Amino acid sequence: MSAGMNNESDDLVRDLQRGGAELRTTHASWVFIGRDDVWKVKRPVDLGFLDYRTPEARRHWCEEEVRLNRRLAPDVYLGVEPVSRGARGHVIGGDGPAVDWAVHMRRLPDEAAASSLLARGALDADSLARLADVMSTFLEAAPVRSELGTLDVLAANVAENFAQVEPFVGDLVDAGTFAEVRAFQTGELQRHGDVFRARVAARRIREGHGDLRLEHVYFLRRPTVIDCIEFNERFRCGDVASEVAFLAMELEAARRPDLAAGFLARFAEASNDFHLYSVLDFYLSYRAWVRGKVAAFVAADVTASAVVRRDKRAEAARNFALARSCAGRALDPPVVIAIGGLIGSGKSTLATGLGRQLAAPVVSSDRVRKAQAGLAPTDRGGAALYEPAAVDRVYRQLMIDAATVVDAGRSVILDATFSTGRWRDAAAQVARDRGARFVLVEARCADRDILRARLASRRHAASVSDATDEQLAGMADKFEPFAAAGGAPHVAIDTAAPPDAAVAMALAALRPLGVVPAADRCAS
Repeated sequence: MSAGMNNESDDLVRDLQRGGAELRTTHASWVFIGRDDVWKVKRPVDLGFLDYRTPEARRHWCEEEVRLNRRLAPDVYLGVEPVSRGARGHVIGGDGPAVDWAVHMRRLPDEAAASSLLARGALDADSLARLADVMSTFLEAAPVRSELGTLDVLAANVAENFAQVEPFVGDLVDAGTFAEVRAFQTGELQRHGDVFRARVAARRIREGHGDLRLEHVYFLRRPTVIDCIEFNERFRCGDVASEVAFLAMELEAARRPDLAAGFLARFAEASNDFHLYSVLDFYLSYRAWVRGKVAAFVAADVTASAVVRRDKRAEAARNFALARSCAGRALDPPVVIAIGGLIGSGKSTLATGLGRQLAAPVVSSDRVRKAQAGLAPTDRGGAALYEPAAVDRVYRQLMIDAATVVDAGRSVILDATFSTGRWRDAAAQVARDRGARFVLVEARCADRDILRARLASRRHAASVSDATDEQLAGMADKFEPFAAAGGAPHVAIDTAAPPDAAVAMALAALRPLGVVPAADRCAS
């Protein structure tokens, strides 16, 4: 790898700082920050995975940066401008011939960055849920790039990462960590090749952002994400699980596993992709190792300031250690919570509220039903979707999704009527087979007027559920009374109460069973 620095570069950096622009140096760019504008000039470096040594290459990658980042930040990237050199030295624009190129961006408020919000204790689960929705929509529309998710490509990426980190063994990473993480990542690919191939077959390999980090996410009128990877499509394109694992890994590194788990759960729900959990630990470890590698590069950069190099040394060591910890299992066994009840009882509202509090994914029968029929969640489904065979298909998929999440060591919430005992027993069996705990939660609303009013309100509003007040009597007649499944705990919650109160009651009932909110787990 070549640094490619020279006196011309020194002059450019000095000249563009005239007028008081703040300089921030990354491994790939010089970033000049003004009051309202930002200019990014690519450093003439060859780092192996990127090569900016020629002006032509830097111009091309500046143009690609603008094009690709306008997908998630259309109002931020203003264009590419020439850097000219004249009598006054280097300037953006100017009348002289172009000697370099700069990406021109609108400056975003520092306080709106997710990293800043987290540092102030102001980053919350609701904001991350909105980001999960944005990323789900973005990735669903993104081009499928199956060829970049094969085992050969993943193995090559892993091998490259460890080859590039090897010079830092004994300094920024100890030999034991290096060996253990390499064995874990390569072993996952070898032992679970069928799982990674299934992700390719499910069209989960997409052209994404590639660098979903806290400092790249801004919460403005809508979540805005900047600074995608433009220089290497092998890093930009990959499993959607890898995309969201990056942000989750950073939240884990910041000691907020509750926010990390909640973000992943909300993304899994929004994208109907609960099988991302089957590869999640691999990608959490992989992403932490990549961040450690990049920090190590900057720590070794003699042109960076002593303060930056010191900070990056600490960051590299922290991320290499995190990559090792991601290969472990959670100390507490996961729990399967099956929430059922009559239509209109508020079971879905209760499930959603508990999912937020417990940072657990909610697998909804209504969403599964629509996905199986090729419908959007709020599209109306026909009567055929509720025939016995179709209902069985929905419940079977619920059990498959629950098993996948629990196999990854995570808790899961199932949201369905569970009107018959056999599906309650099936959910309990999923937990039992995997050494997980099981709790049956009954959403109980004795006031039929409330049930009818809730169901009637769906007639003229978009809803994931197709159930209406006309169906209530028929379902109530067929509904098998709730009973504990196989002796498992059974909790009944009065859902005639306001939603927040019902969730609070459920948490109070679950706490003695060892089920606690994510924030409490984080603090313990």
